[in-house]
Amino acid sequence: MKKEKDWFKLKKYPHIGVPLKATDRLWVQRYVTNTDAVKAHAFYPLIHRTSVVRKYRREINKDTGRRSAERCAKSKPRELYYANHLDACIYGYYAKGLNEAYDAKLLNLGLHDTVTAYRRIKLNPADPDYVHKSSADFAAEVFNYIINHQEDQLVAISFDIQGFFDNLDHKLLKKAWYEILDKKTLPEAEYNIFNNITNFSFINENQIFNAFKDEIIVESKTGIRKRKKIKKFHHLKNQRAIAFCELTEFEKIKANKLIVGNHHLAHPKRSKGIPQGTPISAALANAYMIDFDYKVNKYVKDLKGLYRRYSDDMIVICEAGNIKDIIDMFDLEIAERRLDIQHDKTQVFKFDRVHGKFKCEQLYKSGSHPHKNMEYLGFEFDGFHTYLKSSSLASYYRKMKRSVQRGRYYSKTITTSKSKGQIFQTRLYKKFTYLGAGRRRIYIKDKTNPTNWIRTDTYDWGNYISYAQLAINKLPNNKIKGQIKRHWSILNKLIK
Repeated sequence: MKKEKDWFKLKKYPHIGVPLKATDRLWVQRYVTNTDAVKAHAFYPLIHRTSVVRKYRREINKDTGRRSAERCAKSKPRELYYANHLDACIYGYYAKGLNEAYDAKLLNLGLHDTVTAYRRIKLNPADPDYVHKSSADFAAEVFNYIINHQEDQLVAISFDIQGFFDNLDHKLLKKAWYEILDKKTLPEAEYNIFNNITNFSFINENQIFNAFKDEIIVESKTGIRKRKKIKKFHHLKNQRAIAFCELTEFEKIKANKLIVGNHHLAHPKRSKGIPQGTPISAALANAYMIDFDYKVNKYVKDLKGLYRRYSDDMIVICEAGNIKDIIDMFDLEIAERRLDIQHDKTQVFKFDRVHGKFKCEQLYKSGSHPHKNMEYLGFEFDGFHTYLKSSSLASYYRKMKRSVQRGRYYSKTITTSKSKGQIFQTRLYKKFTYLGAGRRRIYIKDKTNPTNWIRTDTYDWGNYISYAQLAINKLPNNKIKGQIKRHWSILNKLIK
């Protein structure tokens, strides 16, 4: 039998205080299961990071569907927050309990297959060596629903919630949480977590780094810890940094006024929004939407359609005559949750059966685009065939090209005469080709015996080709092999 997902996760990211070790599990478990301790626990500020995803796309006219001649570079920032190591274990433990209660509630409401994000759904519950469904399984379910539908005309409507995590209303969130637990109010331990996660304080990672960069705590391969000066933030990983400071140095952080949030009167108490990135954030976001999911699913099922939600991305498959009613209903129900649909991202795809197969076209205000495939969970669908999303495939090849260019640049700085000017090809093959696509169990060196290797329960899950190969085995009528067949020759051409 496979192990269930564990709430006790060992993370090595630098934070306030050194990371936990496997030997700490017993006392941490006693702590997180002690409700008196948790209700009085003082959480440390989160550390904040902005992750920027750059995309290069042609602008699409929302009325006509026409694309601009040139690609435009756009940046999409994501505000991420990560918790102190003990705080993360508390969040993880209570998230596990909330998820278990949430899954039971979904089952009772007939929503077990409707909500797919942030959940571990068994592919075959009867199999003791079960695996969990992936995004490819969820996409395949929607594509197969369309392919096997008896009607000759269907539409797929995709919706996106604007600023999902940033706009969760705190009153509604609290109510959803205690109703999932079948309580009339939140227990004191849960309330302390709720109060912290809704009125959180944080420190920007560049500021805490600058405050402690002359004395960062690092750990050698043999487990020896010491203070070390690190000049640049992006050197933290290579220098094996494990903490910015000790817990006892928290007063220095407060003295330097690095904390942003409700520790200062200048920042009023929030009424909405939770941080994205903590172990409990996803569980709370799902719980928040349960009333919405129930009402929408019932409405769509009455229309003999299909509704699925993956975090803030939602899709409905229904008959063509129901487009306006579905859009109006989504606007009404999402407003009940004090959220908004991002209408410039709402897309409508029409499927007409031609010679026994569906053909896909995207509908716009002033017409339709007959050669636009539906995109869902990283894949494309033309009504019969399925593909990898073209933008993700292009991103894979851009990363390949950049890595080769970077490797060629750094090869010139090598001092040894034998290797000077040579690219480390093995690393590139592992990262970008089928040679590195296999799932591998990770082994670590035994500290007490350098010649011995210890088997772990973690795996190297491969690369983009692994993802493509998984999709090949999941998606109906897919053309993915043809999309990736040239990856080997393209990499070798770049290396030469």
